[in-house]
This record gives sequence, C-alpha cells and structure tokens, in this order.
Amino acid sequence: MVRPLRRLAAAVVFPHELAHAVPAAAAGLSITVTPLPEWEGDVEPLWQFDAELDDDSPLWLIRLVAVAPLLAFLAVAAGLRVAGVISGVVALPVAVLCALWGSLSAGDLGVALSPAEARSQGQFLATVDRRTRLVADVLAIATTAGVALLLLW
Repeated sequence: MVRPLRRLAAAVVFPHELAHAVPAAAAGLSITVTPLPEWEGDVEPLWQFDAELDDDSPLWLIRLVAVAPLLAFLAVAAGLRVAGVISGVVALPVAVLCALWGSLSAGDLGVALSPAEARSQGQFLATVDRRTRLVADVLAIATTAGVALLLLW
C-alpha cells in the first residue's frame, strides 16, 4: 500500500490499539504501541501493540487485553443503542467504525487462544496458523453483524 494511504489507514484504526493499551496500562503492564512497524511475515500491520509479560502475568489478563477491542466496541455500540443517541445517517458510519475497531486480528485471536505462549515469549505474540486466520475472519463478520444489529436494527 502506498505510504500516505497506510498512514491514513493507521490513523483510522488507532482506537483498536488504544482499546488494547488501556486495560494493559490499567493493570500496570509496560506497554508500547508502534505505528507502521517493521514486520516479518505475510502481512504488514498498521500498528503493533505490545506489553512486557513475565511468568507472573495472569493468563486471564493476557486474554482480556487481547480481546479488549471486541469487548470495548461492542459495549460502545450497546451503550449508544441504550442511550438512543445514534440514529439516521449517523448510525451507519458509527456502526462501521465500531465494527472496524472491535474486530480482532488473527494476532489478537492467537494471543487470546494461546496466552501461555505469549507469556513465555514475554510479549503479546503467539503463533498464528491458517485456522486462526479463518476464525478471525469469521469473527470479524460476526462482530460486524453484532454491531449492525445493535445500532441499525
């Protein structure tokens, strides 16, 4: 992707990374959030969230931080629905953003499924195989459908 477009895309998806960072920082983890990181592999992430993990890092916390964007933006969509403040032409772009920001990447899902692996590596990284990528894709569709139901129905 052209560099200016990648920068724009990174700016748009930043709230997703922020949703990882907030609970991690609240738990006292030392965090880093890197825009447009250098990456080895078949994907080029727009951001890299990481936090230092040690042998005492609870597995539940690692899972929570990994899935935090999904929980946060489904909660935002539900809160907006309950409050009744979103309707009309504003509802569609808000639904798109909540779905985008709440969708988990294959890396997020990999860490959530294998928090012990992330803890043993000392960082928010886990092996991502083809099955994990497929599940992440299906979960992104389910997230979009869930947000759409909450805000548009």
